[in-house]
Amino acid sequence: MQVTLINDFENLKQIRVNWEAIYESDPQAQFFLSWVWLYGWFHIKDKSDPWFVLAAKPDQNSSYVAFFPLGMKTNEKQGDEFSRELYMGGNSMADYTGFICLPEYEEEVIHAFASYIQEKLGWLKWSVFHIKNILETDQRMYLFAKILADNGLETYEYKLANKDNIDNYCCPYISLPEDWEEYLQNYLSANTRQKLRRFLRKIDNSDEFQITHVNADNLEQHIHILLNLWQSRWKYRKGEETTQMFLKFLYAMLHHCFDNNCLYLPVLWHRDVPLAAIANFIDHNKKTLSFYVAGRDHTFNNPPPGIVLHAYSIRYAIQNGFKIYDFLRGNENYKFSFAYQKRFIKHIFLKRKNVNFQTTNSGLKSVSEALQFAVQYHQSNCLTEAEQCYCQVLKAQPDHPDALYGMAMLTQQKGEFEEAEKFLSAILQVQPSSANAWFSLGNLHQIQGHFQQAEFAYQKAIVLRPDAAPIYNNLGYTLEQQGKLEEAITCYEKALNLQPNCIEADVNLGNALHTQGKLSPDKQTHYGKLNHQLGFGRKKAGDLQTAVAYYQQAMLLLGAAQTTNPDYNLGVALEEQGKLKEAIACYEKALKV
Repeated sequence: MQVTLINDFENLKQIRVNWEAIYESDPQAQFFLSWVWLYGWFHIKDKSDPWFVLAAKPDQNSSYVAFFPLGMKTNEKQGDEFSRELYMGGNSMADYTGFICLPEYEEEVIHAFASYIQEKLGWLKWSVFHIKNILETDQRMYLFAKILADNGLETYEYKLANKDNIDNYCCPYISLPEDWEEYLQNYLSANTRQKLRRFLRKIDNSDEFQITHVNADNLEQHIHILLNLWQSRWKYRKGEETTQMFLKFLYAMLHHCFDNNCLYLPVLWHRDVPLAAIANFIDHNKKTLSFYVAGRDHTFNNPPPGIVLHAYSIRYAIQNGFKIYDFLRGNENYKFSFAYQKRFIKHIFLKRKNVNFQTTNSGLKSVSEALQFAVQYHQSNCLTEAEQCYCQVLKAQPDHPDALYGMAMLTQQKGEFEEAEKFLSAILQVQPSSANAWFSLGNLHQIQGHFQQAEFAYQKAIVLRPDAAPIYNNLGYTLEQQGKLEEAITCYEKALNLQPNCIEADVNLGNALHTQGKLSPDKQTHYGKLNHQLGFGRKKAGDLQTAVAYYQQAMLLLGAAQTTNPDYNLGVALEEQGKLKEAIACYEKALKV
């Protein structure tokens, strides 16, 4: 069984059809293992924590037969090392976790995944693995944990204490009949049956009450009603930080699920006042409606809004052919007025014993995966972790061009320009025809004001890539800084011929023509605004030095750079002191004037 690691969105998109085919064939698959849920979770989750999917197939020419979603969290440093923990994909927002697999490959896949995680991912220096929210009926996850335990990992069953007398390891659900009346007669107590009939009759036949269903026109309204009602109940109990984190996730995930036709979100109204909203996830494949979150007005009780919406949702599920209504985690009493069935989830904690953090060269596959993690960390601006992974690659393959380039960009980002130049020079030793390395070397020299060296590097890059507009643009800027204005203008024009929508080249050409006195007043205003736009963009990207240059040029073209403008003068003074953030604030104030 071959196992591949996937941790980029392009590849994740490409395996969607394969994923959904396995999901349909897997009797243990559930909504939180669907491609839709996990693709959304990977996008929304904390970008500083890497995610990845292990994909298994019998041989190189076969389709995948199993997918195992995972995440990784970096903990505080222990001496000179970081410790990391693995966890199940979807947590902490998924009520159930696991992996999906074609049933006929189950045992072989379990052994392959266990071996891969312990051996091939050892270089990640993970010390613990939280196998959280797995169903007690999911025997393959227990076998997976047992294999790891048999290979030297300490195993514990972890359980949080009940809070407010709620057992969040208990999950009530209803196996739905085909008929609503059958449900009322055979599943409910006489008292509950009588109440639900009365409540729903009151809603169905009333001019005062109505229930609206989510659609493209009211999606934003429905989501905001749900979020506002939820936080009015929980904000002060859960704290501001936890509340805002959950609301941000929920807002994005509800939009994502609606876009993928798997959100059921009814709202109960009394006249024009929303009383309650409930978000359910629709699993069309498994015929399951899963209750995820609700919010209600706790001052209104006739009829009780939460009970009404659950009853309404269960009736909707039965009428539309669903087989399960799942209340998910939590054994709150009201759930058992609707359901008498329940299942349980567990949390297994695995700890590696005597972890050897020494880096080893475990083959080309590990090198490739280390590079993938390095890039993901780098994109998340986790520079220390990215550097560790790049170094892992370079220990195994000292001349690996992608790792050298990553280290060059990382050290440049840290302001270590000499180190960055060493890494770029190392690339050119093994790949002298790398236009990207020459271009990056030119950029590095330009940042430091070494314009002759930058010009040399850009000329080398252009010979290799004569069709690259950004190289001509940057060469033009370097020439302009050396007073070679006509040559610079020629480069800007060449860049625009190659890429007419290159705004940087357009702005640089306008600025050069202004220096020559060749811009009309209208053009000055036009280019002044473009300079301001680019300055704002560079400020957002964190490139304050370039932002300052664009802002100053904007004021020059818009007529704001006058000695009588105190904000401009203060900005210049602050810039000379290296206080770029404060200088930018002054320049922006001057531009408003």
